[in-house]
Amino acid sequence: MRLLFAKHSLVWPRSSGHDVHTYYMMKACAGLGHSVALATVTEPSEHAIDGLPLKERFKLESSGSLNGFSLQTSWLQTRFRSFWGVSERQIAALARASDVFRPDAVIVVGLDALPYFPALSGVTRIWYAADEWVLHHLTQIQPKFASMQNHLRAAAIKGLYERAHRRVIDRVWVVSDADRRAMRWAAGMSHIDVLPNGVDGEFFRPGSEAPEPRTAVFWGRLDFGPNIQALEWFCRKVWPMVRRDVPEAKFTIIGFQPGDAVRALAGEGQGITIEADLRDLRSAARRRSLAVLPFVSGAGIKNKLLEAAALGLPIVCTPLATRGLRGKPPLSVASTPETLTAAMTTLWKDETLRRQAGADCRAWVLEHHSWTATAREAMAALESSRHEAAR
Repeated sequence: MRLLFAKHSLVWPRSSGHDVHTYYMMKACAGLGHSVALATVTEPSEHAIDGLPLKERFKLESSGSLNGFSLQTSWLQTRFRSFWGVSERQIAALARASDVFRPDAVIVVGLDALPYFPALSGVTRIWYAADEWVLHHLTQIQPKFASMQNHLRAAAIKGLYERAHRRVIDRVWVVSDADRRAMRWAAGMSHIDVLPNGVDGEFFRPGSEAPEPRTAVFWGRLDFGPNIQALEWFCRKVWPMVRRDVPEAKFTIIGFQPGDAVRALAGEGQGITIEADLRDLRSAARRRSLAVLPFVSGAGIKNKLLEAAALGLPIVCTPLATRGLRGKPPLSVASTPETLTAAMTTLWKDETLRRQAGADCRAWVLEHHSWTATAREAMAALESSRHEAAR
């Protein structure tokens, strides 16, 4: 099949989930023999598209000519298009790219790209949402965190935004059953496919680094709400108990764009440090004894969990971090400060157990979370849309 992916930008380093799943889904689809093209507003760097056998690339120029292009949208669609700053010329550019490439499907990635859908016709229109954004905000409405009203308002607006485009979208791709339920309830979408994220097991693999004893690591975007809430809860509720039992314990936070809230956690001392904006986190992660994912909010599959497993790190996490995972992941799952502390100290005390847990994690993730398998499921869903259209 011929597949045209459309995204505002494809960024390197791949610090966001949308960059990760877009790159690897395109690569896996091309590996299965499909023809893949990419349309972006911002020209991607050569690093960002390295290894992608793209048939064509298109730039969605905001200064291009309309050439008689006429966009028919509802009042709400027009208002939201203005809010996201998507110009009619950029939408016309995607319509022209579709006419040139003649794809079987156009896969539009990200929340900000929904305004492109009304211009597409004669193709299967797929929104690669990954996470459901109403659910994303609702999970962050918790008494122990600030900005409850902001998240409630954002959930209401984004739900309305998604519903305003539901009739111009043929299929939605999400990463978990929870996201599918939320997408059906909040956005009113009908054809929703669950396509779990995979991991590049060659890129993320064990190395020769010797892990430092009694160390733990977390990584991710440090300007992202669920990551910030996870770190605040862990550093203030769990880590003091860990240091009480293991005074020499060290916790490293790795990620892009740490704000004041995250920097304040390291400023409190207690063996907490930040390594910001690393272009390649693999070696730094492998020098720690275990990965900790103490999520208390958020939706979707945690790419960092799949990456940690592929690196051969034992993983201690809360139940929320396991959402969307396939198979029986060999993780140390705990939900309270006391049980998280116990899980971490147990792995630190028993080197044989720690090594085996890391090996089990890698074996599990390679078996159950490959991008090739996910791409096959995606193409099967696309075939079903084509058959329905033919009927």
